[in-house]
Amino acid sequence: MNYKQSIPDYLTNRKNTIIQTVFTAIFAYVFINIYQPFGAENWYKINELQFRVFSLLVVVTGMMVIILTRTLLLLLKRSHEITLALFIWLITAEVVLMAGFYTSFEIFLLDDNRKAHLLFINAMQNVVLILLIPYLLSSLFFAWTDIKTKLEQVIQQFRDPKEVFIHFKDEKDKVRISLKLADVLYFESTDNYVKIIYRDNDKVKHTLIRITLKALVENLSNYPIYRCHRKYAVNVSNVKLLKKGKKNYFIVLNDSSETEISVSKTYEEIILKNISLKS
Repeated sequence: MNYKQSIPDYLTNRKNTIIQTVFTAIFAYVFINIYQPFGAENWYKINELQFRVFSLLVVVTGMMVIILTRTLLLLLKRSHEITLALFIWLITAEVVLMAGFYTSFEIFLLDDNRKAHLLFINAMQNVVLILLIPYLLSSLFFAWTDIKTKLEQVIQQFRDPKEVFIHFKDEKDKVRISLKLADVLYFESTDNYVKIIYRDNDKVKHTLIRITLKALVENLSNYPIYRCHRKYAVNVSNVKLLKKGKKNYFIVLNDSSETEISVSKTYEEIILKNISLKS
């Protein structure tokens, strides 16, 4: 197993992180109260109402830990690649922190006289078993949704380009605008925003969405959209011609003003390859 490989984006995007956290909280509370795992009803001399309140406190504390670790993950994602090893360390940290909190509850709130290390080991086992099901189910759901989306995008490639729509999402994974692939010309990076330049009948228009150019191009990996410069990406299906300048190539777009965009050396190979495939 390659622990240095990046994990799928669907495991770290904001929307799925919120869904997984809420689902885990609901599942944990229902599971603890219905099944009372590991003989929980016999651990302490408390009535049913007290047990429900205690279990709610346990779940809320666990969710605070998850919110803390996942917020850290989202912050790290802005500047670091999220590898499998880092993700495993994150899950491990969640389990250890939760087990530490629950051990403290048992010692200081419930006056449990068992040795602290035994309480901690027992808490670790409980946390792992209770988190396993919601984490596994939600991850499988996210994977299925991702595969379904990519399959739909692949199917779109066999349709008439005039009928293919692209849904452009911002950094919060919300759709901000939908455009026909045939109308999309190019993209320009402006700080934390991307300007989408497109055709509207005979006019060239643009709109801004909050996302990095790198993330946008990655989201559109199933479409003929490629970086050609640090600040630009193009829809190669709307490239009219590629011409060689003194130092580098230039793309001429199929719009009313025949816009020219420079191709930097970094992206020259991928542009030449994909324009040749297009032709």
